Amino acid sequence: MSKPVNTSQEEFRLITIDSCSTSNFMSCTLETTSLRDMTQAYRKFVQQRSSAVPSLTAVLADWLGTGNVGIFPDSTHHRFQWGDYCALSYVWGNTKDTTNIFVNGVETQVTKNLAEALHRLRETGQFSGRFRLWADALCINQKNNVERSAQVGAMRIFYSQAWSVIGFLGPQEDESDKALDLIGALSDIYHSNEKCEELRENMMQEKYSHVPGSWLALKRLTLRPYWERLWIMQELALGGARTVLICGSKRVSWQTFCRGLGVIQFYLWVPRHKAIDYDRQAEPSSRDNGNWYDTRTLDHIWKDLWQLTQVQESNSHAANLTRLMEMANSCNCSDARDKVYGLLGIMDPLLARAIIPDYTSDVATVFIRTADAYISTYRNLELLRDANLWGRVDTPSWVPDWTWSGRSRDSRPDDFFQPDFAQRENGDGTMEARSYCADRGLPFALPRRTGRYLVSQAVKLDTVDGLGYTPEAENPAMIQSQILSSSAYGDSNTISTQLSIALYAGRRRRKEDSQALLNFPLTLEDAEKQFRTLRWKRFVYDLDYYYSRWTTWFSSNADLLVGGRHLRTYFSGKIPDDADVYDYWSAYQGWVRTALAGPRRLVTTTAGRIGWVECARGVQVNEELEVRRGDVFAVFPGCSTPILLRPSKESDVFQVIGEAYLQGVMEGEVEELVRSKQCELQWVRLC
Repeated sequence: MSKPVNTSQEEFRLITIDSCSTSNFMSCTLETTSLRDMTQAYRKFVQQRSSAVPSLTAVLADWLGTGNVGIFPDSTHHRFQWGDYCALSYVWGNTKDTTNIFVNGVETQVTKNLAEALHRLRETGQFSGRFRLWADALCINQKNNVERSAQVGAMRIFYSQAWSVIGFLGPQEDESDKALDLIGALSDIYHSNEKCEELRENMMQEKYSHVPGSWLALKRLTLRPYWERLWIMQELALGGARTVLICGSKRVSWQTFCRGLGVIQFYLWVPRHKAIDYDRQAEPSSRDNGNWYDTRTLDHIWKDLWQLTQVQESNSHAANLTRLMEMANSCNCSDARDKVYGLLGIMDPLLARAIIPDYTSDVATVFIRTADAYISTYRNLELLRDANLWGRVDTPSWVPDWTWSGRSRDSRPDDFFQPDFAQRENGDGTMEARSYCADRGLPFALPRRTGRYLVSQAVKLDTVDGLGYTPEAENPAMIQSQILSSSAYGDSNTISTQLSIALYAGRRRRKEDSQALLNFPLTLEDAEKQFRTLRWKRFVYDLDYYYSRWTTWFSSNADLLVGGRHLRTYFSGKIPDDADVYDYWSAYQGWVRTALAGPRRLVTTTAGRIGWVECARGVQVNEELEVRRGDVFAVFPGCSTPILLRPSKESDVFQVIGEAYLQGVMEGEVEELVRSKQCELQWVRLC
């Protein structure tokens, strides 16, 4: 490794692929450079630019004067005195599966996947001159924790300032060329609703136009280890529209790739299953192995990676802490501390600056310091929504555990970090976007930490009485009906209205509160009949997927007592003839997010309220750690939802179980309860 780099001076090492390299021999030169060494022409150009320019992509397009930024610049447009560079995004691969290359004349071991990437890039003929390459395994001294910490903290700069980012997916295999051709064809119709609808109708009728094997090949491409790597999130996002994917000798722009997946997300979610089955019939070896219908990677690419790219290109708000932890849950990393450090490049810069990478600290310390940084940066307690007592790292329950595998994307009804959701899902774009505000009007006092305790003010509001059943949980518990039959809402009609709102967690409505969920058919047979009569195709297509889970959920909870009545008595099971499909679809999607994606359990309280509580999803836990009767609902100033707490032997000490929904207290009603002295703010200790 060459001399140490001075990260504070924006120094970093870059790779030149020596011209003597061949397909069987790789020789590279590492040299220290700095992003501050701009050419006089480029420095002057940047200084004359408006600060309102949204992204580096726009800057480079103007710098070229062509409006289009290619993967490699010509030498006349290099930005730095030493030339220019692109950054490599790749998966290290098995660290024991290595090969040798020469770096500055010294034989050096690298993983075979990195060597393959270098050989592919050598074939472009672009990296033997003044245009260079940044790749973390070679350019950061991995054995020096001080340098590693500093360079990891600067990776936001390295990727965001690169001329381009190359995502290396690996060699051309498993008919990956067919997969990329399919993606290209889907991307071509992304902006045409008519063509997308036509394709969906044809595929539902098993009229396929794709090259046989394409859908199976695409599935295999998305199962490659590359997509599971945590670091690619910031690498692809920071590259923005300048990112290009390479698979073998084939290239596709990141924008094209994601738009192709967007067509699948919006139009082909159900028919793609049929297409995969069609391809599998022609390939006997695929019939009995592989999880061909798992959607996690598709969701991760479209809902996480592409949205992060959009944020980067538009300089809009970064993903919040919840979304970052959900994204981290979709990926793997060899060092648990990188669940935080690997996302610094895509965090809100305010928070990222408060987190200093330190690879000498253990995992629990990193997570506790991250929680401290969050509270001091934002002066709120919104992070309690992501805390619970189910984590495996030895942290207090009020500290989010970034390694907890139970986090679920799309489980927040008030999460709006979504692609074109209103326009595509709701037709006329009227679906609301509104955050919860249970703490509205409550005075906030900055909590203080005493050892492992967090001392904060809270309003203890209610306790769990009855518990519903969720077949989606890892530890499904049977129904525990309420002991008390009182209601906080009034007469039977009012209870019915409040129940209907609670079922979709008071969000994902269109124009006003909806009672749609109380009218949904309660069996699959009846649902198919009603949906076909109403010509609601999106519901017909969904019958074998989420809708079957609705009927299962209903039958499992039909005997739960709510307001002294069985839950089933509130449902009509009949959709009115004049019903609005968008109203029903938005309420239905709100229920899916709340009950299934959580998953959550429907609850009643001692005060007669209706709500939802978290389950220890994704992990097996001791039954005693699940939600139980007597757990306490509390509202913390600085946290938008109630938090469910587990009392301890000490009256002021509690464990955090997780966030909760409680109908009738999500819009700031607690302020009046405190003002009228029905409840009070008091200090509690979270452990």
